[in-house]
Amino acid sequence: MRIAICDDEYAQRQFLQELVSSWAQGGTQSERGESGTAPLPTTIRTFDSAEAFLFAFAEDQSFDILLLDIQLQAMDGVALAKEIRKENEVLQIIFITGYSDYIAEGYDVSALHYLMKPVDEQKLFAVLDRAAARVKAFTVSPGRTILFPKGGGMVRISAADIHYAEAFSHYVTLYTKDKQQDFSMRLSDMEQLLGEGFFRCHRSYIVAIQHVRRVTRTAMVLDSGKEIPLSRKLYDAANQAFIRSC
Repeated sequence: MRIAICDDEYAQRQFLQELVSSWAQGGTQSERGESGTAPLPTTIRTFDSAEAFLFAFAEDQSFDILLLDIQLQAMDGVALAKEIRKENEVLQIIFITGYSDYIAEGYDVSALHYLMKPVDEQKLFAVLDRAAARVKAFTVSPGRTILFPKGGGMVRISAADIHYAEAFSHYVTLYTKDKQQDFSMRLSDMEQLLGEGFFRCHRSYIVAIQHVRRVTRTAMVLDSGKEIPLSRKLYDAANQAFIRSC
């Protein structure tokens, strides 16, 4: 897990870094149970300005979670989030703020949550748990099977066998190695059913990350050689999902 902290106050950066480190190690017993939780390998980087983070992000977009202060010098946190969202929809952004007036702006940039200063440890841990769960959703669980509604009944398909899904009007076609099946549903509903290990790369397509061989500017190429269209604005997010699956 790669986590970034962006705040122009040194004391606040240090405070958040200590909390995130504690969370990654399993958290305190008082907040996470007597036995705690399993440690999660985590890299934490801190930045003192939006510009510093953008510079680093341009070189390396493999960050998973960003703890972002809103009241920054020069470029503020909301402006930074908008820049990120122009090309990246995957990074989990958690705003840190001392003022509730900014909360409405978070909806425009798909912020996961707002935390008010001073940051409460228990609330931070809960939000980080949610963010980590979303990040892990790009990895398929071995042996997982999915139930799909069809013809008044249910069809069971192994997640590992699914290569991609394509939307046509009011139904979605699911492609496996040897066959294809049609389901009467929206692609957004199919996306929820597929869950972890799948990436919506286009308004009409969802791909199984484990079957992606390479990513280009315009397509996600499967191990079968099939090229699935990739929306331009999702290129960086697709790369992140692909890298995490390797």
